[in-house]
Amino acid sequence: MKKILLVNDDGINAPGILTMAKVLSDDYDVRVVAPAAQQSGMSQAISAHRKIKVKKADIGLPVEAFRVFGTPTDCTKLAIEVLYEHDLPDIVLSGINDGGNLGTDILYSGTVGAAMEGHLHGILSIAVSRVVGSQLSFAEAAAIFKKKLPEFKQERPYMYNVNFPKKIQDPFNVFYYTKQGYRKYHNEYGREIDADGDICYFMNGTPNDEGNLAGSDVWAVQNGFVSITPLKVGRTNKKLLDKLSADN
Repeated sequence: MKKILLVNDDGINAPGILTMAKVLSDDYDVRVVAPAAQQSGMSQAISAHRKIKVKKADIGLPVEAFRVFGTPTDCTKLAIEVLYEHDLPDIVLSGINDGGNLGTDILYSGTVGAAMEGHLHGILSIAVSRVVGSQLSFAEAAAIFKKKLPEFKQERPYMYNVNFPKKIQDPFNVFYYTKQGYRKYHNEYGREIDADGDICYFMNGTPNDEGNLAGSDVWAVQNGFVSITPLKVGRTNKKLLDKLSADN
């Protein structure tokens, strides 16, 4: 039975991760290691130079679970390097996130960051998200994903970013392999004074997804597909590097 490490950034009590654990546990050896509280937008941050509390958790399912008082990536690192060091998972699965992680979202996403940490450890890793306002329940998304899971390439430690749309347009043509698109946010900062009299700001972002071409993750979910984007670690601008090297 394959072993799956379930992580997320919405917290251990989030319905997305609990539903995924329930759906997968019949056919996989599932372990849950997730943040104690909401940790969205943490990217691949780690808790350097501070202690990280870890506690056994009862999530109401017959799976082993740990509550981590740290970031999503802390969860993955602790699971692989400490908690299951001698019993490594075959797959690291992050989600289901409540909200899409499309285009440039992946630079900020704790869901993607937690999965990417598994990829760095040489383990097949998959981030799974459901866009805001989706008509698909977490149970429906988890069931669809479970059927697709055996098809993910495992001969190398690949990394995938999966996003469910608001509605699947064609039940016979569900998945679309995509490239990373572009998502620009219009951010508005609210301002308030806290109880101590200090000024505080809070961000409200509205995405602008215009201009994404066919084949991008943003385009796919807009057209009713479940987007699957293979990701990699390297960000080197090879064209510019080649040009700079040639100029010198």
